Amino acid sequence: MIRKLSRNIRIYGEISSTNEELNRLLKEEELEEGAIVKADFQTSGKGYQGNIWQSERGMNLLFSILLKPEFLKIKDAFQVSRICSLAIAEVIDKQKLDSCIKWPNDILIGNRKVCGILIENSMLGDRILHSVIGIGLNVNQGKFNSDIPAATSLFLEKGCQFDMNIILEDFRSALESWYQVLIMGHTERIMDAYLDRLYLFDEPAAYSDGESEFMARISGVLPGGELELVTDAGELRTYGFKEIEYLV
Repeated sequence: MIRKLSRNIRIYGEISSTNEELNRLLKEEELEEGAIVKADFQTSGKGYQGNIWQSERGMNLLFSILLKPEFLKIKDAFQVSRICSLAIAEVIDKQKLDSCIKWPNDILIGNRKVCGILIENSMLGDRILHSVIGIGLNVNQGKFNSDIPAATSLFLEKGCQFDMNIILEDFRSALESWYQVLIMGHTERIMDAYLDRLYLFDEPAAYSDGESEFMARISGVLPGGELELVTDAGELRTYGFKEIEYLV
């Protein structure tokens, strides 16, 4: 059976965080899968690893979407990250722009970040009860603070303004398609598609693990989301989230 995502959306002018608001609503009412909380501006927008997500008011897509992948075990939670990254990449494809996924789930155009994803999972036993997926996609912003020089937007890359309602609907449709692939258990297809878009996959690059800097190639991403690197000396190393830093 095809699982359709709700078209319900709640729009706010300004809130602290779309993830926080969606989590709050979940405690108060039964929300349909696919429900979205969207804001023009976040006063406390969060990025990966506790970073602050900076965005000019009304210029970018800031939203959170609810999934209920109760069929997924906790050990497979990274599949949600994969399909969200792939959905965003396909949205950018539609604009005739080339993007890639920087592990674990940043979306880049060239070497510049255009989108960040923050996923918060709630568990029940060994299963995922629900996933609150926060997305910040830079759409129409034309200038970024000097302290985030590696940021870009669809506008900066394409030179034109975009209808953010269309971009959001494109994302929801793409996510719905990839979600169905996940529901059907075709995880190898998802993992292969993710690797095909992975930034610096099988390319020599510099990394730091907090103890040393070294050259290595990304050789894969394990089902649980761990990054596999092969050093210049031929040593296979595996790193979890926050354990490795790109030096490029």
